[in-house]
Amino acid sequence: MAEINERVEILEQTIAELRLDLDASKVAITVLSSVINKMGSEPGLLANSYEQEKSSAPLVQFNHPTQEGYEDKLKERILALLTTGN
Repeated sequence: MAEINERVEILEQTIAELRLDLDASKVAITVLSSVINKMGSEPGLLANSYEQEKSSAPLVQFNHPTQEGYEDKLKERILALLTTGN
């Protein structure tokens, strides 16, 4: 039983670290996109650039299985981060 408790504790620590990394990434992306969008000559510069690049080829190939609709949800969240500061 002690081994299971130890594994659970390790998983909880890993999840906490991943959550911190996720939050830090969101803040960093939001700040950077806000600055770049304000410096750009056209509104929505980053989102438009993403759309152009995404339409030419997938930017990332996932090495793990994803559920149906995952890519659409991911795109929605990416655009939300990139349009910050418009």
